[in-house]
Amino acid sequence: MPWPIPWAGEEEGFAVGFWKTLCAAIAVSVLLGAGPAEARFGKRSKPSSSSKSSDSKKDKDSRDDDDRSHRASPAGRSSDAPLRANVRPGRARLSFFEFLFLSRPSTYHGARVTNVRPGVRAAAMPPMVRLNVQGDMFGETGGALGLFMAVDGQRLGMDARVTGIALSADDGSDDLDRLTLLDAHLTASLWSSERGRFRIEGGIASAHAPDVIFVGPSLAASLEACLGPSPLDVEARIQVVPFPHRQVDAQAGLALHLGALNLRGGWRTLYLNDAGHLDGVVHEDAFSGPYLGLGLSF
Repeated sequence: MPWPIPWAGEEEGFAVGFWKTLCAAIAVSVLLGAGPAEARFGKRSKPSSSSKSSDSKKDKDSRDDDDRSHRASPAGRSSDAPLRANVRPGRARLSFFEFLFLSRPSTYHGARVTNVRPGVRAAAMPPMVRLNVQGDMFGETGGALGLFMAVDGQRLGMDARVTGIALSADDGSDDLDRLTLLDAHLTASLWSSERGRFRIEGGIASAHAPDVIFVGPSLAASLEACLGPSPLDVEARIQVVPFPHRQVDAQAGLALHLGALNLRGGWRTLYLNDAGHLDGVVHEDAFSGPYLGLGLSF
């Protein structure tokens, strides 16, 4: 059985999770809009440089309706939650094209379990897996490329991400400053239904800068939720690293589901501050811009 939330019903839980996460992401995007920072994060100051910085119904009559149904991003289910989609064509094999665009994504479905005898607990569904690649554009400052994998069980899961950032050097040269951000989180779902899921996350994160490497605790919250009967989800996520460096990473956008394939786009804001640990001078950077992503759910 899902973990109860005594203080809120399903709809209220959704609303609370949605607004808290989305509003936090939007607020950070506005407050930390891209602008020149005092100096490059994690890079020593130079005297000569200027300072900047996712089961279908078995009833044959309902197949057409199922084909038009949409569910939120993949997440694990409790015993009374809908079964994971497992649509197979009549042929023995499923082509790669059909897998990507025609098969169902491993997401929530509206059909309830009807073949379980009263008093018998339904078998737990296997974990859901998401793989995504994401590109970020920070205007003339630079850009980023990231990869992430997430696994959602019934209530618990994990999330791992790596982001490589390439920035124009702050000393006026043609060189590039490169940053690498890594994080690994355990996740717990406070709210989940056939319409979406709200998670809290906790783990560790590291920031690899030109002259220093930081490792610290990391906290995050994430949300995916369906937008009516459309194939669109709204998604939002915010991550905070309080020390030893300061890191705030917020993004919000939409995801379009095409079978097992999903296309994502939105806006991301990233703030980094080394708190003066490098040479006594605070070096910080703030980046903001659109992102585009491509992923698989299974």
